Amino acid sequence: MKLSIYAILSISLLLILMHVAATFKDWSGYRKYIIKELERTYDAKVHIGGKVEVSLITPKLTIYNVYVQYNENKEQKLSDLISVRKIEIRPSFLSLFLFSLQPKSITLFGMKSNKENLINIINTKASGNTVDIVIKDSQVSFKSDFADIVNIKEIAVKKNKQFFGEVKVGDNNYDFSGKVNITKKNVYISVESNFVNLLFTGNRNQEELQGNLTLTINNSSGSVSDLAKIINLSFLSCVIPSENIEISSNINLDENEFTVTDLKIDSKSMQASGTIQNDRKGDHTNLNISFSKVDLDSIQNDSQRTTNMKDLLECFRAVVPKNLSLNFNMEASNIQYQNKILDNFRAVLKSTDGKVKVNTLLKFPGINNISYLSGEISNNNALSEFDGDLLVEGGDFESFISCFFPSIKMKENQKNQFTLSSKLHLAPRILSISDIRLLNNKESLQGSIKMSYAKKRSVIDGKFSMRNLDADKYDHSLFSSLSKMQRLKNFQYDANIKASVNNLILNDTKIKNLDFLLKMEKGKLVADKIKLSGEDFDITGNAKILVDQKYTKPLLDVNLTGNKFNGNIFKLPNLVEVKRNSRNEIDQIQWSTKQLDFLDDKEGFDANVQINTAEFKTEQNILKDFNLDAVMRNNVITIRQASYILEHGQVFFQGYLRSDSMNTRFSIVNLDTKKISKVIGIDNVNGQVSLNGEIKTQGKSFHDWASNLSGDVNLQAQGIEVTNVDCNSFITNLLSSKNKSEISTFAYVDIYNGSTFFENISGKASIKSGICSTSLQFVIDQASGSISSNLTLSNFALVSIFRFFFIPLNYSNPIYIDMHLDGPIWRPKMSFDVDQIFIALVGKRNS
Repeated sequence: MKLSIYAILSISLLLILMHVAATFKDWSGYRKYIIKELERTYDAKVHIGGKVEVSLITPKLTIYNVYVQYNENKEQKLSDLISVRKIEIRPSFLSLFLFSLQPKSITLFGMKSNKENLINIINTKASGNTVDIVIKDSQVSFKSDFADIVNIKEIAVKKNKQFFGEVKVGDNNYDFSGKVNITKKNVYISVESNFVNLLFTGNRNQEELQGNLTLTINNSSGSVSDLAKIINLSFLSCVIPSENIEISSNINLDENEFTVTDLKIDSKSMQASGTIQNDRKGDHTNLNISFSKVDLDSIQNDSQRTTNMKDLLECFRAVVPKNLSLNFNMEASNIQYQNKILDNFRAVLKSTDGKVKVNTLLKFPGINNISYLSGEISNNNALSEFDGDLLVEGGDFESFISCFFPSIKMKENQKNQFTLSSKLHLAPRILSISDIRLLNNKESLQGSIKMSYAKKRSVIDGKFSMRNLDADKYDHSLFSSLSKMQRLKNFQYDANIKASVNNLILNDTKIKNLDFLLKMEKGKLVADKIKLSGEDFDITGNAKILVDQKYTKPLLDVNLTGNKFNGNIFKLPNLVEVKRNSRNEIDQIQWSTKQLDFLDDKEGFDANVQINTAEFKTEQNILKDFNLDAVMRNNVITIRQASYILEHGQVFFQGYLRSDSMNTRFSIVNLDTKKISKVIGIDNVNGQVSLNGEIKTQGKSFHDWASNLSGDVNLQAQGIEVTNVDCNSFITNLLSSKNKSEISTFAYVDIYNGSTFFENISGKASIKSGICSTSLQFVIDQASGSISSNLTLSNFALVSIFRFFFIPLNYSNPIYIDMHLDGPIWRPKMSFDVDQIFIALVGKRNS
């Protein structure tokens, strides 16, 4: 017993002494031997830049700062090398006695590698059946610039043919495990993970392998997007749905060919079937796939990751191998896109000698609407590029617009013929669409656009020219789009697009030329160097959309200056509604009851507007020296100043407008009364009137505004002539009247012959709850007097009394007569109290 204890203690002490000796021993002299064994293991050049440590208690060899070079090119870039912070080699038990480096397991810590070298590491010679390969805390780049990195927590390939691992791509973690078991008669491969489950079972002999493959992809977490990034095929994330996908097929492999038959793809959004045939001797592949269902709307709505154009163009960094001989044929029907069904899509790709010829056909809704894309993918041994031609033609332009530009609505059916053609060039970080030509009836467009992508900022350059554009045919609100401009805060483009439009129709208004330069940068979109010219246009300026931290909403800033501007391009709501009879006489005038919606699509942005022009044309007038300075904040329009000069009159006002209320202060000097009276159907009043005051109201329509109006207005008028009413002759005739019959004739017949000239009218109007009460004084040739009236603004109903004061011959004191003017303001009824006039004049004269 004691002997055993002594033996154990002696061996332990010996091991400790050996471990201490090994720890302090300088093993650098064995570098060449270690490098030789590692190069034999990995079949690559190896360089050791750090120290070498040996532990005997738990036998292992630790090597620091190791570089592995698989490509013997001396000019190889550093990114093509494998750098390993630490390698731990645990030798087999037998090798301890043979004093040789025969590893049982090799563990790599802190490895940095590209994808090709990762495969080389895993497929190392010594990994056959005797060595476990483990990689921990490492990074693998799938691009030369290490832009896309897979972080490896642990990957292990065991000698018992099992493997497992845990990696992180982007923000997603993936773990997997599996087993490969290949015998003389059977093949079994299984992979299980939170992303994909794969199972292949088959039979084999010396001549062939036959089996069945089932694959289930769980793409609910955007796994395909991560995979697409790794394999540099970002477009896959746009077409593969974020849902579970089932794939199954039969596999056959022999010395002549590899075939995949009965291939089936099934998910909620797509269904497909196909075949793959590879001639192993001729090295040619035929791939045929047919989709019976594709729901693009669902795929796009459920997408977990938005792929931008830059990512898609990065696919062209891959070079088509010269030895790739491939025929790819794809068909698709029952494609749901923009809530429409596209019934026929075909694509043929033929690859040979490093080039791919592309031909596609798509039929979309509408009469004979069809598109063709043809071109070629070529390469310069470093990068690939695509050059092709696009042609879209058909007999239903409206269906084309609704399918591919759904934000634009057509106001009328456009079943006319149209053609659209262009040349396409795609390369890494470059998208160019040149020689764009669109012909739709009389409308035409020509232009080009080029997008150049950089790491930080990208550039868009373009030039477009349009002719005979009738914008009234298209229902697209610019204002509804402004609320979406918050994305400018993260806009990664600098854009310069020059645009020119000849013969533009906007709100039934013709514009001969419209030119502007559209510039975009982070937080700003500017339509600069705006120039409108034509019969009623001579204006320049700019319009900006600003998005910044100091703005809670996008800010539209408009500044226009010039000589002529036709304001009819702004469609204003009708103030009044007029009904006429068969004789074209006015039966009724009322304020519009249509709900006010001029602010409905403007709550998502704020605005500053300044317009200064020598002439501003409206439907009925030409406003001279027009000046408008207005702002909109939180859906409230504040008019800081608006002023203009009419042929007869000057107008100034300021105030605010809300969707349900209004308040304004105004001053109108020497306004031609025809401008006011014409609106309400009065055509027998001429002269000039001056008004100033403040009014306010509330409501959802102009009718509500009239019913709720309140305020105070001062009125001053000079030289007012009322035709078809002669008050002066009426008073003169009354002075010589002898009886009631004559008075009645003068009041109801003779008064309508001639006119009355009012030298001066002045007074005030008080408005409350839609009732305008006026108190005015006036002077005519034969009398002076006053007017008291109530005008119900909602229906233009007038109740008024005109009191005429005059002094008859041989009278010492003035007398008066009253005239009543009642009814609708466009056709009031005039009446007199004949008895009162008879008593006041004839009765007193006879007494």
